[in-house]
This record gives sequence, C-alpha cells and structure tokens, in this order.
Amino acid sequence: MKFIRRFLILTSIFLSHYALSMTGDGDTQVSTNKIVEGILSFSYWPNLAGQPLLCVSKQANYFNVAQAADNHIYKVVAITDPTEFISAGCNAIYFGRESVKEQDDIIHSLSGKNILTITENNADCVAGASFCLIRRQHIFKFSVNLDSLTRSGVRVNADVLLLSKDGDE
Repeated sequence: MKFIRRFLILTSIFLSHYALSMTGDGDTQVSTNKIVEGILSFSYWPNLAGQPLLCVSKQANYFNVAQAADNHIYKVVAITDPTEFISAGCNAIYFGRESVKEQDDIIHSLSGKNILTITENNADCVAGASFCLIRRQHIFKFSVNLDSLTRSGVRVNADVLLLSKDGDE
C-alpha cells in the first residue's frame, strides 16, 4: 500500500512537472503543493521519527499552506519572520521571495541540522536552496542544487532527482 501511494505521488510530481495549463494562481498552488509533497515523500532524514515539519515563508507566492495542512506526508507551519526558521524545528524550509543571499544566511544559521530547502526565487539554482522551483510561461519545473542537497544531510530518492529540469534536458 505504501509503495502504491508513493508511486501515485511520484506520478503526480511527474504530471505536475509537465503541466501546461498553469494559468491561475489556484492551479499553480495545487501543482506546487504536489511537487513539494512528492519531494518530501521521497526524502529521508537521519534520526527523524514521524513526519517532517515543513516551514513555509510568508513570502511564498506558489505554495498554499492551508491546502497542505490535510496531507499525510509532512506537517506544515507558516513562518512570518525569518528568525522563526531557527527556532521552529524545521526539517524542510520553503522559501518565497527571499533573495539567494537571505536564503544562504538562513541556511548557514541552521548548519549542522538536516534541513531540506526549497525555493521559488532562484532560477539559477547554483547557491541557496537544494530545490529551486522554476515557472516559465505555462511550464512549471524544478532544478536541484546538488551541492546544497549534499550539505543538507537529507537523502532524496534518485527518481525525484531525475525529474528535475537538468534531468530532462
């Protein structure tokens, strides 16, 4: 049963990854939430008992915190002040409009902790977060910063990495 659920989530990521009808904010949020759910469901934190806690920046444009509250993969909390990332006990962070420098500062302040990072404001994806969501016209993709992912200490299934923008080009 767990295999079937994960297969469906991976399929959902794949379909969301190639969605061509991303016109409204609601559609974008649904797609983004599914991509994030898929990434987190195929991620493994050492010494984590239970669901990971995803901390979502108040500056997020594409992620819907209320919609994510009902999922069974992770717990979610909205973060209004960047200093809250440090005290919230996040296992994963979803950055919104924070600059790459702000992302780096927050990530460095949490060094030594296993935290997976995802951002919607880092098209180059060479610094900052591990996963970078990219929306170009009607296509929504993500890239992976392997250096950041390695430093995070979180393992991600290779099947998810193959779905990244770099994996399909």
